[in-house]
Amino acid sequence: MATGMAAAPAMAREPRGHGAPPAPPPTLDVASFQGQAAQYVGKPVRIEGCTITSANSGGADCAAFRIADLPGKVDWNGAIPLDGPTMEEASFRKAQQICGDTGQHEQCRADVTGVVYDPFGDMGVQGQRNFELRQVRIHWLAEPPRKGSSRPMRQATR
Repeated sequence: MATGMAAAPAMAREPRGHGAPPAPPPTLDVASFQGQAAQYVGKPVRIEGCTITSANSGGADCAAFRIADLPGKVDWNGAIPLDGPTMEEASFRKAQQICGDTGQHEQCRADVTGVVYDPFGDMGVQGQRNFELRQVRIHWLAEPPRKGSSRPMRQATR
């Protein structure tokens, strides 16, 4: 007779740290972020419905536009700076390739997630607020279909 306990499937241990998934970050638009960013410093947020603009080696902007009064004029409703050095590499590379100017281009429409950062607060400057996002990931809304991933569509039969 063997002593000890044999591990039975019903007695398997729960993996550590696998409780409920974390709650999704709060979702804001650019205008809401500008008014509420202070309460989210150090926390992740999701910004919906912006256009990635001004992408360069230092970062980019998540900009919102309003209806332009004059054709061809940039009519910003606000912008959130996105920190380049901490941005997800694939997001940063694509932003630099296709969203380098200040225009409102369909291929640059995106939602972004990142952690709210207050550089002036970090430097101890009182009264001045200039919030940005760090550790950004860009979720492109105008993603072209991937090559080879589409399947032929079947026709419905009656």
